[in-house]
Formats: sequence, structure tokens, C-alpha cells
Amino acid sequence: MVKLAVRMLGTGSPRPDLERSGPAQVLWIDDLPILIDCGEGTTTQLLKAGIPPQTINHLWLTHLHSDHLFGYAQFLIGGQGDGRRELTVVGPVGTKKYHERILQLYEEDINYRLSLGRSPKGLMDVKIIEIEEPGEISTDIPAKVTAAQMVHNVTTFGYRFEVGGKVVVISGDTAPTPEIVKLAAGADLLVQDSAITTTSVYTKGENKEFSKVFEKLQNEHCTPTQCGEIAQEAGVKKLVLTHFLPGADGDEAYEEVKKVYAGEIVIGEDLQIIEVDDEPVEKPNSKIKREVHS
Repeated sequence: MVKLAVRMLGTGSPRPDLERSGPAQVLWIDDLPILIDCGEGTTTQLLKAGIPPQTINHLWLTHLHSDHLFGYAQFLIGGQGDGRRELTVVGPVGTKKYHERILQLYEEDINYRLSLGRSPKGLMDVKIIEIEEPGEISTDIPAKVTAAQMVHNVTTFGYRFEVGGKVVVISGDTAPTPEIVKLAAGADLLVQDSAITTTSVYTKGENKEFSKVFEKLQNEHCTPTQCGEIAQEAGVKKLVLTHFLPGADGDEAYEEVKKVYAGEIVIGEDLQIIEVDDEPVEKPNSKIKREVHS
């Protein structure tokens, strides 16, 4: 039987936060790690999680915002320096351009390292797959992967991974949309953007600039309540909230979600391991239990 699990590497946002690293997670399919997004501190978080960065040969990007990409250069160059010799990166149109810009930015450094006798494999021959339209994505990972376009201010894809009769969905950044409900239909696990919490840094104090930003963000992200409504409508078995701004109150978010969603609720924390159960979990109309992983 296939074993699926998600390791939450970073559950934060573009705002610097001592408690939460930039957005990133690893989907485990048996012993195969698939990195999804690559925010600030991703390589360090991989090491803390006991996952050697050089063992990851697959990276999927939901979109090309800085907070989902800040960790890419270190992951790419550092991981290759530690022995990675093959890497495939999947993302929206623009991914190839971004990758090439990183190589250009560090061209002198890379040339020096290669002059020492290091292999260029896994660095100069990275395979880039750009998603031009939603639908099933053909790759060599052992899963059926479907991409759906989310509602954000740049092209953003949510991903549905199906393997062995189980389904894991990563929403990426999005406001509520019927597309995430369709993508997450019957999912065993949904990792959902929940940036719009009422206790975040944007709602504290009298900073007018923050208040204006917060108003606009509501058109591009979800509240905890909206996350719960999405999961309930889609029949999701387990919902994981992530992408929290500094100061977000996880307990309050949990209370909001449970009012509208009857499945299992996980408030995402950095380095959590969230397993997709071998046995069927409680269905979304049954008793709720809060799940905490260390």
C-alpha cells in the first residue's frame, strides 16, 4: 500500500517571522520526496526535518511570488553542491526565465565552483516544465497530477496528487473559487491558504498602510472560515491551514473553521508531519478532532 505524508517546512508568508519560515512543503510518496514551493529558509528546514536537500529531484511551484521562491537559489546551488545530479522543476509560464535569471545572477560563483571540478549535472541541465493551461500534467513522478488555476494576482496553480487511491491537494495562494472546490473533491488531505486571519500583523495597531494592504489581500487569499467552507463543500477528510501572517492566532483560526467544517482540522506549523491515514478517516459529517503533530 502506498504511504503518503506531507511535511510542512514553512507555513509563513512574505513577512519575516521567527516562528514560521517561507511557504514550502514536502509531499512524500512512499520514499520519494516532492518539494512544493521553495520559500525563505527551505533548505535549512529540509535539514532540520532530516531530509538531505540533494535527495530532492522534483520541485513544483504554485506561482512565482517572491515568498514562494526566496529559497530557490540556495536549494538549487547548495543541493547540487551536496550531490544532486538531477532536478525537474514544474511551474507556471515564467519558471524557466526565473531559473535562468538565478543562473545568470550567480554566474561567476557557479563558474568558479565548476572550475574546481564539480559536475554541472543537476545545475546546468535542470529540466523545466512550464504549465501553459490547467489540466493533467505529464511528469515521471508516480502520481496523477492535475493543475487548476486559482484566484490570485499572478498565475497560480493548485495541484491535486492522486496515487494509490489517495488524494493530496495543495491549494497555493487563492481567494475562494469553485476551482479549488473541484480540485479538492473527495481529497484525503487539503493544504489550504489561510492568510486572512483577523489577528495578523495587518490588523494590529493603527498602521494605515497595513490596513489598505489587508483590504486588497482579501481578494487574493482565504479566511479560516472560507477554508472550512471550501473543505466542507469538497468533502475533504483532513484540512491543513497554512500561509499565516505574523501574529496569526492558530487557536482562533481553528475555532472559526470548526463552525463550518466537520472534518479533521490541522493548524499548520513548521516541521509538522501530517500523514494520510492508511485506514479511512472520519467523514466530514462526523465528530471533529484537533490533530497536532510534532
